[in-house]
Amino acid sequence: MPIAMTRRHLMLSTAALAAAAPRMAWGQKAGTVTMGVITPTTGTFAYAGDLVVRGANLAIEMHGGKVASHEIKLLTRDDEGKPASGVRRVQEAATSDGMRYFIGAYSSAVGLAESEVAQREKLLQFAAGGSEDFTGSRCGRYTFQWSAHPYTAVRSTLEHVRKAFPQKKTIYTLTADYVFGHALLKYTKIAAAELGFELVGNDNHPFGERQYTQYLTKVVATKPDILLLNTAGADAVTAIRQFASFGAANIAVVGPWTLEVDQLPELAPEMRSSMILGQNYYPDIDTPANKAFVASYSKKFSALPGYSSAYGYDAFRTVLMAMEQARSVEVADVVRTLEGMSWDGVLGRMSIDPKTHQLVRPYFVVRCKAQAEMKSPADFAEIVALGDKQQPADQNQCKGMAEL
Repeated sequence: MPIAMTRRHLMLSTAALAAAAPRMAWGQKAGTVTMGVITPTTGTFAYAGDLVVRGANLAIEMHGGKVASHEIKLLTRDDEGKPASGVRRVQEAATSDGMRYFIGAYSSAVGLAESEVAQREKLLQFAAGGSEDFTGSRCGRYTFQWSAHPYTAVRSTLEHVRKAFPQKKTIYTLTADYVFGHALLKYTKIAAAELGFELVGNDNHPFGERQYTQYLTKVVATKPDILLLNTAGADAVTAIRQFASFGAANIAVVGPWTLEVDQLPELAPEMRSSMILGQNYYPDIDTPANKAFVASYSKKFSALPGYSSAYGYDAFRTVLMAMEQARSVEVADVVRTLEGMSWDGVLGRMSIDPKTHQLVRPYFVVRCKAQAEMKSPADFAEIVALGDKQQPADQNQCKGMAEL
């Protein structure tokens, strides 16, 4: 026998629906899953933003524009390379456009700020900054880290140097004075001790430094075997250009996470010749998934992909694979699936550490070629080593993952 709805029942039901309305509005529209690229298209890292979008679009295109019977809607927002802007763009995209998945944290500071929104609003974030905090002290159930851990990057690079150049034993470091550089310096000290290097000096430089003479003069006077650059992007390009003018060819330039293939054309061949660089990605990676990616990217854009595009492509490809495996576009289902996945990706055999959400993946070391060795204008380097040694568990500061 039907139960008559009293005025009280009606008021309670209405209140419950009203309380649920914001969350329902943030859910996926019927037959649609909304994914976002929140990345800089203006500001210091503007060059990277469009490249990340290229990779993300290509992943969706190669997946047929659908996943688990849902149409994929892609939106892009400019975070301007600023934490406050990134947080605002993520919140707006989730509230107004139903975005539940996003990538694009090219800056660690921006990505870590966005991670707070991801945890609060239950959005899946696949980050790419270089800070260990993504999977350490500020880890979260809804944030995954695509880039290698700083320990993996430094250890892989210095391990190759130790084997290839056993006579080189002393290191002077030049470090970016923000969270990315600090993480690299921390693990430089650890890896150097493990491998038998001696650290003979360090200088911190501010973001956007234009004059490195004061630091490089000290480097040359100290006469280390290696100048290790714990800095990246435009800062690294400027430092290397200025170091070249000192003519200190006896000091090897090594960068564990310094220049990706996107920035190598900014240096003259004689400036980059023989540099040893760690790479999150290099287009010569010999895997079926990467060969398919490079072929499609080159055909579409008449260029080879670099780190930014590979990140956009591979992060989205991984999330789409998880959706298919989960047979769901619900964030909680995809998070659980990622935590147990193992797959052949662009970088090689890959998996997720369920305790930290760090991508377990190879890290590549390249030697930059002299101009006479280059077979084409884009033949900058050759892969000489790879490493996958993960951060020692006793150094990780992730205190555990929250319940979904």
